[in-house]
Order: sequence, then C-alpha cells, then structure tokens
Amino acid sequence: MIGNDIVDLDLAEKESNIHRNRFRDKLFLPHEKTLIEKAAHPDVMLWLLWSCKEAVYKIIHRITHERKFAPQQFACYLSPNTEAAGEVVYQQQHYYFQSRRVGSGIHTMAAVSRTLLDQVTIQTAYHVKPGWQHLLPATELFQKDEHGIPYVRDSYSGARWPVSVSHHGKYAGMVKMCLPSPQNIIISPL
Repeated sequence: MIGNDIVDLDLAEKESNIHRNRFRDKLFLPHEKTLIEKAAHPDVMLWLLWSCKEAVYKIIHRITHERKFAPQQFACYLSPNTEAAGEVVYQQQHYYFQSRRVGSGIHTMAAVSRTLLDQVTIQTAYHVKPGWQHLLPATELFQKDEHGIPYVRDSYSGARWPVSVSHHGKYAGMVKMCLPSPQNIIISPL
C-alpha cells in the first residue's frame, strides 16, 4: 500500500500558527519536537514530519476504511544522515517514507515497505487544475471506490491499481503503484 502528502510551505506559513506550543503538543511526540527545535529550518522540519504522518495515515485509511487521524499515534523517525527519508511507526507496524522539496513545497511518499517506494511513479504538478485526470496518461482513468479511496483503471484492460493523491495550495501530488517497473520521477509544470 502507498500514501502521499504535499505541503505548500508558502501557504502553510500564512494559514497556520505553528509557533504555538499547544499546536505542536497536539501533533508531535517529544522526540519529534526535539527534531523540529534542533533543525536548521524548524518550520520545514515541522511540515516534513506532518507530511510523513499524513502520508502514512492515507495508507491506514486505505486498509481500514476508517477516517480517524490521531497524529500522536504516528511516530516519525528520520534515517541517519538524512532529513528526507525514514520510517513512521503506527500501532507497532513500520511504514517507510521519502520526501523531496518541490519548489516551495514538500512532497512525501510512504509505503508499507522500502522496496515498494522504489516501485512507484511520482507525479508532482504546480498550479493545480481541478481534478486528477490531467496528471495521468490518456489510457489511465482516475476513479474512487465506494469508500472514496482513489485508484487508476487502465481503459483497455480494465486493470486497477492503487494511487494516492494530495493537494495543498499551488501543488498537487500523485503517487501510483507501477509494478514491476523501476521508479519514474516526473516533475512537470502544468
């Protein structure tokens, strides 16, 4: 299973009051607050950790069909010597993430295994258009199941595969399973 989240840092700076301690206490565990405080760019670290939790939440929602997000139940750990990859632990299960800066945004992809992160196609778009179809080839159709969980269907074969979508501000992100081909990274302005 896969998930993703995208944060427009410019919009997040305008819309949120991340400097309130109560805000951080509600969202982050003590070790995560320490990571934020010690980071060279604390605001970026805060949104990186937030996006990791959101991306894994989307995996959990895909599995359980439940819509309850409790940020402190998602513990983020960064891989040594990087701020762009690591794991999130939720109910003793480990999920893996990698993040990248996209313009003034952060795009995080998460999966149930490290190997799966290498088997996804990543599409990031600037200046969001309505809907998701414009991020896909003409032969692939964006759809949602009865639980509102997105997937892509091949218009010729009818085959379906998971896709995770996210948007914030001027960015939209899509991560789609594309087994067994290697990772393709596409960053394209609309």
